[in-house]
Amino acid sequence: VLEFGVGYSSLIIADALLKNKSDYEKLKVKPNIRKENMFELHSIDASKFWIKKFMNQIPKEFTSIINIHYSSVNISEFNNRICHFFKKLPNIIPDFIYVDGPAAYDVKGKIRGISFDKMERTVMNGDLLSIEPFFIPGIFILIDGRTNMARFLKNNFQRNYRYIHNHKNDTHEFELVESSLGIYNTRMLDYCKLNKKFYK
Repeated sequence: VLEFGVGYSSLIIADALLKNKSDYEKLKVKPNIRKENMFELHSIDASKFWIKKFMNQIPKEFTSIINIHYSSVNISEFNNRICHFFKKLPNIIPDFIYVDGPAAYDVKGKIRGISFDKMERTVMNGDLLSIEPFFIPGIFILIDGRTNMARFLKNNFQRNYRYIHNHKNDTHEFELVESSLGIYNTRMLDYCKLNKKFYK
């Protein structure tokens, strides 16, 4: 899992991963999946304050699951559209991405006089667009709020996603529903029990 923004969500995700890991280890015959970093959460944040605060409350049983990464985040452009990018991302291939960060005030810099230090200016993640070519069919992206950013992603993603805006919960879901890349991807999709009608 790749998470943008540490917080209570990190604990919930870590708890789910720990349960998934326990279920996987109980299997008598494990699927032959070509996958590194199984059952790990890599959470990135631009606030040293919130990282320190979070690190002080991680339950001991989650320390092997949660990996915290600090990186600055800077204003930039994607196809001449102003957005922002973290300077450094974890070197992983995630199956699930959760977006609830960064805060607008953590975005540094200006472009043509534009900055993110205005209260009503919405955050605009460009990171997912830059790493989209590496996404594996079946990847699931959940965005907490951030509707303007979700629309930006929807309009700039170049691959085929099932998209749902849950107005009641104020969340946005993207699921990459392309055909399988091959046997290993198929085994992963089968193991995750995804809806196979999308992956013929």
